[in-house]
Amino acid sequence: MFNNYEDFFTQTALLEAVANTNYVPGQIGSSGLFETRALSGTKMALEAQPANGGADLMTPTPRGTASKAATLARRAVHTFETAHYRVDGAVYADEVLNMRASGANAVGELITTRRDETLAMLRRDVDLLLENLRLNTLITPDNAFGSKPADVVVAFQTDATKTRAELFTKVIKPIEDALGGIPFSSIDLYCSDGIWDDVIENKGIKDTYLLSLQAQSIRGDGRDSFMWGGINFIRYRGAGTTDIPTEKAIAVPRGVPGLFLQGFAPADTIDSVGAGALGSPYYPQAYPIDSGNRGWHIEMQTNPVMVCTRPAVIQTVAMA
Repeated sequence: MFNNYEDFFTQTALLEAVANTNYVPGQIGSSGLFETRALSGTKMALEAQPANGGADLMTPTPRGTASKAATLARRAVHTFETAHYRVDGAVYADEVLNMRASGANAVGELITTRRDETLAMLRRDVDLLLENLRLNTLITPDNAFGSKPADVVVAFQTDATKTRAELFTKVIKPIEDALGGIPFSSIDLYCSDGIWDDVIENKGIKDTYLLSLQAQSIRGDGRDSFMWGGINFIRYRGAGTTDIPTEKAIAVPRGVPGLFLQGFAPADTIDSVGAGALGSPYYPQAYPIDSGNRGWHIEMQTNPVMVCTRPAVIQTVAMA
């Protein structure tokens, strides 16, 4: 049955099928918080950045004078190793035999349908893995660049004035200080269900939340999020080990270039070796199960590394 259908299992055909698969990465993956880098090897080297992003206050100089020679500061370079993950599937002749299709290209349609179903299943596993790695980088960002500060306790079960003051002094101001003048667009607070329940039951916050919920409903937006006190509150909808610890929330500044990076190394296959080969989040490939033409083995691998370049600006908030 699989004679003359090798073209359905080339890497090009597999990549096209993966590209057409519905992308469900989770909230962190879809937020755009992580910048992606395609790596040429299995390591990602990152240069330590100065606290203020390298900006210095300029002073005036007389017009017509010679330029001052620039002195380039030597900065530490930290190297992070990618990890290798692989998930396997297959398309068997027996599976296709029990399917039905009509037309001249019926067999080809059956094979591609089963192939695409298998790839979709494998991609979901990879997407869940990548979301888990991104979330863990938010929860535990510590690495060679530094460590996150100690958890802060915010009283959400109190009047709104006190809550707003605590958010400013314990979350917003420390993040601003840690950034050292680097501008940011907003602060997102990813909340566990425990924190979220306390937040939306705060009498002073509740009205803002309900109005935001109504506006989202009108727009057809099903996300649980709203802005209050200078912070964008977001309920993180996790499952299993891909979740924020109970009664915790993670505060992250948005709009800081290179704050979170995800690098992808090439696959561990011969065709990935060579000049110009750069990594990708998904590497599908297929090969015959055996010499008896009984089907095709399909695998998908990913070789990621997730890094926070400024752990000191990530704040964990706990319930009072």
